[in-house]
Amino acid sequence: MAARNKPYDQFGPYILFKKLETDSLGDLWRAGRVDGTQLGPTVAVRRLLGGNRAAISANAQSVAQLLPQLSGTSFARDQVVGVIDGVPYIAYSYAGGRSLRHIIDRARGGNGVAPNPLPIDQAIIIAEKVALSLATTAELRDGGGQRLSHGALIPQFIWITDDGEIRVAGQQLGSGLMESLGDQKVSADIARYFAPESRNGAIIKNADVYSLGAILFLLVTGQEPPDAATASAFGAAVRAAKSMTGTPVSDDIRVILDKSFNLDPSMRYGSIGDMKQAVSALAHSGKYSATTFNLAFYLSNLLKKEMESEALDREKEAKVNVAPYADVPKAAPAPVAAAPAVAAGSMFTAIDSPKKSKAPLAIAAVVVLALIGAGAYFAMNKKSAPLQPQANVAAAAAVPPPVKPRVISEPVAVSATPATGTMSDEERRKKAFEDAVEAQVRSKKDAEMMKLQEVFIAELTKKQSKNAPVISTPPSAAPQEDDRNTPSAAQLDQQRRETTQPAEAAAVPNAVTQTQAPAPAISQPVNTPAPAAQVAGLREGDVVDVGSLDSIPRPLRPIAPVYPTIARQQRIAATIILTAFISETGTVTDVHVLRGDPRFGLNDSAVRAMRGTRFSPPQKDGKHVKTWLPQTIEFKP
Repeated sequence: MAARNKPYDQFGPYILFKKLETDSLGDLWRAGRVDGTQLGPTVAVRRLLGGNRAAISANAQSVAQLLPQLSGTSFARDQVVGVIDGVPYIAYSYAGGRSLRHIIDRARGGNGVAPNPLPIDQAIIIAEKVALSLATTAELRDGGGQRLSHGALIPQFIWITDDGEIRVAGQQLGSGLMESLGDQKVSADIARYFAPESRNGAIIKNADVYSLGAILFLLVTGQEPPDAATASAFGAAVRAAKSMTGTPVSDDIRVILDKSFNLDPSMRYGSIGDMKQAVSALAHSGKYSATTFNLAFYLSNLLKKEMESEALDREKEAKVNVAPYADVPKAAPAPVAAAPAVAAGSMFTAIDSPKKSKAPLAIAAVVVLALIGAGAYFAMNKKSAPLQPQANVAAAAAVPPPVKPRVISEPVAVSATPATGTMSDEERRKKAFEDAVEAQVRSKKDAEMMKLQEVFIAELTKKQSKNAPVISTPPSAAPQEDDRNTPSAAQLDQQRRETTQPAEAAAVPNAVTQTQAPAPAISQPVNTPAPAAQVAGLREGDVVDVGSLDSIPRPLRPIAPVYPTIARQQRIAATIILTAFISETGTVTDVHVLRGDPRFGLNDSAVRAMRGTRFSPPQKDGKHVKTWLPQTIEFKP
């Protein structure tokens, strides 16, 4: 279906980049969403091609309004359910990862691939997060006041990202999937995850408990849940099951399986909330100590080849020409304004406009455009002369502000640096364009960094102002100043020496202050920047706002953060914004993370890099002072 000018297939507003999974229900794609005439965010698109399409489509359209209620760390991010060209689909934000269905299949091994069993610790962590998602859904209510339930919990709808996040999708699609169980292939794949009574149309409040029990069975054993056709065979299969490593299932896990993965509804947990509490208690009992970090490390080994090839593929996908996919008439600019609304609507239902109706619209738009262009031409001929100097003056006046933000050094740790010695003309042109775009992005990032710095300084100033009354020095300082008029000159000099020396040793530049510096201030490395009024009596070692410095601190050697191994292997990109307290000698005495990324030690690496860097001393009015210097560090795979 891909045309010469379309290297990838298209599905409504989505460009289908890479097929990730295929099963009886349909296929899963890594895709790019077309937003107007630009490439939007990368998403995962699961097309439900199998089963009863009509029933699934009707189900999808009926629950589309409920999705905005599903927000939280356990739900698929930015989830959309809809129908395009008669094909129901689910789409959600993509940040790497695979479905639980794919992960378990890979963990089993086969076809020349050695098994890589999912550790029990991590199986419990996944079950706990899925239970949290189901319990959160059960707290929501529909328009009629009825509690919601997932109703369609299958491995295909559980997503695990590269960094170990577990998110659940496909909420409320149970009725459509139930109607699809008449398809033998679909039934063989997913029927065992639905409670037997719900397959007959009965509404049972703890049906999700059975489904989660089936998922827990899959996670622990690596085997598909047994068929519920025969009660005796079902019970025997559950009791005989072993873990993926061949060891018996522990008693604490088996207790939860007996009270969830049970054919008798009365023997199950009363609600998904009760089961969630049981799974959480198991996860935090001390016997199982896995974390999302451990899960991320496991996935990096299990899906190593896929992750490596995906990084290369996504670089190509990011450069795709969106114009052929946007389907916007080039001759008429008017429809462009309406394009976003059409794109947004097509996420839920795709409505194709008849081609015959486009011709009159295009002709009318061209005529209107011509009239507007003619009017603009005559207007510009009359007014362009006086307006140009004003525009130039405005542009010239706008040049100094970009100099105002402090210079930001952005050391980048790259796993592999491509050689740039031989660049073709096309590559140079592309590089120049990318540099121009990067410059615009950089200015926005710098403005954001300075805003975070201002918030930090304001909070710091507020903290010190609250603590100021506690200091007992000011009462004793006042009499000293009153007595300065009475002693002799020698005594006055002696008093000044006694007060200034502790102040320099303490190195606490309070705003505008006199030379008061009590000993306890030595343990306060965090200081507020001096206000503008301090400039009148500026001294060595005072704190000055970085925006008021005559000489901004410069690193004497490049800031060299170490890319954490796991983050590099998983090609994790992150931007860390921090601020460092630079002393009058150029040493870093304190570092605060203004906005970071807690994954894989990225924050710690950035902080260590700043602490280990020596800077040129900050200067103001010829004096060496102290300052808080904001710094951005980007980790790019």
